[in-house]
Amino acid sequence: MARSVSPKKKSVQSPRAAEEPPDAGGAGVITIRGARQNNLKGVDLDLALGKLNVVTGPSGSGKSSLAFQTIYAEGQRRYVETFSPYTRQFFDRMDKPAVDEIRGIPPAIAIEQSNTIRTTRSTVGTMTEINDYLKLFFPRVASALCPECGNEVRPDTPAAAVETAMRELAGKTVLITFPVPAPAKTKAADFFPFLKQQGFLRVWVFGELYRTDEPESYKRATLPGVVPVVQDRVKVEPSARGRLAEAVEAAMHLGKGRITLICQEDGKTLAFSKGWHCANCDVELREPVPALFTFNNPIGACPQCRGFGRTIGIDLDRALPDKSVSVRGGVVKAFQGEAYGDSQKDLLRAAKLRDLDINTPFDELPADDQEWILNGDPDYRENAEGAWETGAWYGVRGFFDYLEKRAYKMHVRVFLSRFRSYTKCRVCNGARLRPEALYFRVNGRTLPEWQRIPVSDLIREIENAPVPEGDHTALLLTAEIVSRLRYLGHVGLGYLDLDRSGRTLSGGEVMRVNLTTCLGASLVNTLFVLDEPSVGLHPRDTGRLI
Repeated sequence: MARSVSPKKKSVQSPRAAEEPPDAGGAGVITIRGARQNNLKGVDLDLALGKLNVVTGPSGSGKSSLAFQTIYAEGQRRYVETFSPYTRQFFDRMDKPAVDEIRGIPPAIAIEQSNTIRTTRSTVGTMTEINDYLKLFFPRVASALCPECGNEVRPDTPAAAVETAMRELAGKTVLITFPVPAPAKTKAADFFPFLKQQGFLRVWVFGELYRTDEPESYKRATLPGVVPVVQDRVKVEPSARGRLAEAVEAAMHLGKGRITLICQEDGKTLAFSKGWHCANCDVELREPVPALFTFNNPIGACPQCRGFGRTIGIDLDRALPDKSVSVRGGVVKAFQGEAYGDSQKDLLRAAKLRDLDINTPFDELPADDQEWILNGDPDYRENAEGAWETGAWYGVRGFFDYLEKRAYKMHVRVFLSRFRSYTKCRVCNGARLRPEALYFRVNGRTLPEWQRIPVSDLIREIENAPVPEGDHTALLLTAEIVSRLRYLGHVGLGYLDLDRSGRTLSGGEVMRVNLTTCLGASLVNTLFVLDEPSVGLHPRDTGRLI
């Protein structure tokens, strides 16, 4: 229910009502008497709590003076005064408004339509605190994929290793081994006695079984860097399940969480690891802790861009400002002029050897030819000097990389500054997170990919996320994230994504995002003072906002 209040007119009441206003100062009413802030002329007003009160009037009638500089200022001032003097020094000081009396006012929050955000670290996800919930939610539900083989990586338990062996190696004799690192150029005669003293009689080296009490049987000069030591030899059958489980658990303890089961008959191996380690590729993944999934923490931020997603570097769009120009016509602006005109000659000479049409506009060339012009021959992309020596093409990027190494010269720095701008980070590709965080996915998407989905679609993704059975914390996080996303949709911001920079939002969008933050916090007994909350909103969404 909405009440419309015009602050220009002073309330008119009967003499008896003036003496005893109904519900004056009661629990459900804010009583204002004699408001004289700015151009208010002694306004008396009773505002119902728990309802939507609308202040209307022409420009200059005192709407902001009443709503912000009187009601909000007094509510905030009284709330701040409840803290100790030490705590109050960290709050903005608010002067007491010019008013005779205000009673029944709760703590107040003001949400104005102004965008004061200046840092690119602030996004819709950080402003609404949804990112804080996502960094807790993602480690619980994400699946890790090995960057080498693409297989799922998860910590193995001894029980899981036994179940896998019983299923895949049933009826076969297996060696339960654990790795022991050996110093470089270690000889069997020196290493085998050491293992024998520890009680281990067999090792599996280069596909053959050797006894540690017979080092002379090993004919090679040195041992490999890691020696698989045999903990036990067991035939995989139901009657030996207990012995197999005991051997697997002991081997995991001695091998620091890593074991390999080797079938003697056919050489088939099964590798297991207690940690986030791909036993097949020997690739170690970082443990999925919450700090790994936030770009505002050094643990999770991309080391190249520090979590900003962009770096100051050479912008190839500035180097090739007009792609409708041909190679002969000078599509590469950096190659025009006396200083670096030789690079244009190098490009023409290399294009002739490649049989590239130098008269065709750049944007009409095949994609592989465009890639060649920009990045050069694959063997010389990282070595422009070597390309110059052999006559190969080093690429536009190689040209700038070569100059970057000579940026100690003033004229080179001045030249490079003409082509610099904020560009997408090459390491994280704008994802802001370090590469280790991008190995974890939910429903085939990384966290940055989730944050680039419009809010209206992200709700379905969150609801369909595979929550582990019995994980009540993940269920609570899902409910909290979905609730805040739905608030964004209700206030007409379903088209935004969580990665949208706060600097690019309009004043009305910032206000509604802040309103979503407050509503998501489930505050009660709080007075919200909003400045035209429907500004910039389509009329069809006004009802949803209210």
